[in-house]
Amino acid sequence: MEIEECKQISILDVASRLGISFKQVSSSVYEHPEHDSFRIFSNTNTFKWFSRDIQGDVIDFVRLVKGISFKEALAFLSEEPFQKETVQEKRERPFYYPLKRIEDSHCSLARYYLTECRGISEEIVQKMIQQGLIAQASWKTNETVEPVIVFKSFDHRHKLQAASLQGIYKNHSLPRERLKTILKGSHGHVGISFDIGKPNRLVFCESFIDLMSYYELHQQSLSDVRLVSMEGLKRSVVAYQTLRLIAEENQKLKFLDTVIPSKLLPLINTIRDTTSYFDNHPDLLTLSVDCDDAGKDFSDKLSQSGFPVFLDFPDNKSGKEKVDWNDVLREKKSDLQLMIENAKETLRNQPVRKTSQCLEL
Repeated sequence: MEIEECKQISILDVASRLGISFKQVSSSVYEHPEHDSFRIFSNTNTFKWFSRDIQGDVIDFVRLVKGISFKEALAFLSEEPFQKETVQEKRERPFYYPLKRIEDSHCSLARYYLTECRGISEEIVQKMIQQGLIAQASWKTNETVEPVIVFKSFDHRHKLQAASLQGIYKNHSLPRERLKTILKGSHGHVGISFDIGKPNRLVFCESFIDLMSYYELHQQSLSDVRLVSMEGLKRSVVAYQTLRLIAEENQKLKFLDTVIPSKLLPLINTIRDTTSYFDNHPDLLTLSVDCDDAGKDFSDKLSQSGFPVFLDFPDNKSGKEKVDWNDVLREKKSDLQLMIENAKETLRNQPVRKTSQCLEL
């Protein structure tokens, strides 16, 4: 049986044959009897185990439950007459960006926050503004209008697909110090990317501020690479950006136009299982996420999934619970500033040397 034909087999029927009775909780959502975060979505014929960040199609489901290989899962699905499922492919609505008319072209407050509060160089901030990845606008929260930084996400066609907002001033009425939100309708699987040269590998960070910090700390050694902010820890972003790079290498961006978000992870898993692409590109993926439990757990799961991943965590010499790349950048600049101040103080305290008198000729 062909792979695409296997994917049409009802995942609910397969689960039943394997002795698992998923409980229906809505019209198209079914829940595992022992794990409430393990769910099947009958309308897309897919599953997701949220607590373990595992998801995929019916082939991935069989592999997970039976603990077998991709080829063995295909053989299992081909042996018995399972029911077929008519999949309703969900097409996402185009992203609408409502802040275009109220953007501040000078970005003066955004520049100040990123350079003075976050320690990022003016040169890098200017570069990101010029590329359209950063803007400044106004946002209304609880009857209060405040200036915000907008981080923009563009896809492989340079079409705006998502935007996240970062407050500039502290807002004590919010749970966090500053406003942080993602605009409604954003397509979170794309991520925010910045190219250096002609990319042949990918570096993933958790936020765009971390991405800029990583760039400043490593810019002398970075070439032909795409830096990507996942805006969190998202395997869907890793999958999309990997497929994008493969499509660009093979000049097949039209194929990527046809891939819906729910198929990203199953597709990248198929490439891993049926081709030698990742074996031939062992340096393709670098995870430069936060040095904390969540970042390490995400990295471990991706590595254990069979993808070649190079880990590049920020140094955590002090043993803090969490360290990100912006922490490293600010600490480095703080140490440098301290050295400069100490040098100035030393020069001020040095005794004035008396010059010897010159002989009169």
